[in-house]
Amino acid sequence: MASPPHAGPPVGVLFVNTDLRVGGQERVLVEVLRGLDRARVRPVVACLKEEGALAPQVRALDVPLHARLLAGKWDVRVLPRLVALVRRERIAVVVTVGCGDKMFWGRLAGWLGGAKGLVCEIHKTRDASGRRVIEPLNRLLAPMTDRFVAVAQGAADYLAEHEGVARAKIAVIRNGVDVDRFDGAGRAAMRATLGLADDEVALLHVAVLRPEKGHAVVLRALRRVVDSAPRVRLLLVGDGPERASIERDVAALGLGRHVALLGQRDDVERLLAAGDVALLSSFDRVETFPMALLEAMASGLPVVATRVGSVAEMVDEGESGLLVPPGDDAAFAAALLRLSLDGMLRRRMGVRARDRVRADFTRQRMVAARETLYEALASRP
Repeated sequence: MASPPHAGPPVGVLFVNTDLRVGGQERVLVEVLRGLDRARVRPVVACLKEEGALAPQVRALDVPLHARLLAGKWDVRVLPRLVALVRRERIAVVVTVGCGDKMFWGRLAGWLGGAKGLVCEIHKTRDASGRRVIEPLNRLLAPMTDRFVAVAQGAADYLAEHEGVARAKIAVIRNGVDVDRFDGAGRAAMRATLGLADDEVALLHVAVLRPEKGHAVVLRALRRVVDSAPRVRLLLVGDGPERASIERDVAALGLGRHVALLGQRDDVERLLAAGDVALLSSFDRVETFPMALLEAMASGLPVVATRVGSVAEMVDEGESGLLVPPGDDAAFAAALLRLSLDGMLRRRMGVRARDRVRADFTRQRMVAARETLYEALASRP
């Protein structure tokens, strides 16, 4: 999907976020930056705090990056700094990525700095505690906001029904991935590197090691599976505060031979190529349209996932994967066992998963929709 021809200079767009840590919305931003047509959009990134682990990727794209604009929670000097940045970079559209401080200061600076368009990207529905994601102070700025971008239809419904956002202001732009990057190349070499035998079934779980990601559920499910499917291996990709707890659970459940913690990796596409089934075990409220699942599906992997957020908009139940209730290790185990023991089913679901991503969830489609939105806002009188 290509954007229509653009006349005139590229639209200056400032993306305001907290930092560029390794997270879902930050990874989406990097993919957007990779795909933008620079003849149409001239991107600039502002991090209120530290740059974060993804900053080198942004710099490699030759995108101006400004960081440490907020010295502390009550540092009101961030406003004149952002206003000056908007004016100096000739910004026409300000995009805030997520909620919190960045959503407040970014929009206010865009309004004071003369930007023609103010956009809020919302990448989640409720926080882990169940509270609304848009804070009271940020709700006050809703009238000056031109568009709220939701990354799934379910997220759009949440914004309208629970956050009070006018549906006319909501644009649904689903996440997308670079399908050419996840081409399955190097499978044999990576499996050899990981020590995987040809007859072993590799289950891949890519997520930050935090409680809400449900790693404990996966381990309990795996314990149920290995007696019937002893050639199963679980590869946990990611790092975080729960690592020590996960290591203890692996030992306590006697799963040391079946589980490998690979840590944070920058070769996820190669790891996915080596895998056979992708897992997502998150609890409710912490996922919306997870990039990890899109990347796995683009790689041709069938999915076992909890039915949370808008995952059901991505995964066709029984066609490209199996969905289970969150926190239900018995149901998770049954789905794992079914796919672990049936290679033909894995391959059939994997093909359908890849086809679904190529049809509906490409980076090209995701970026084109944003380009059209930014140009429309910038062209207003």
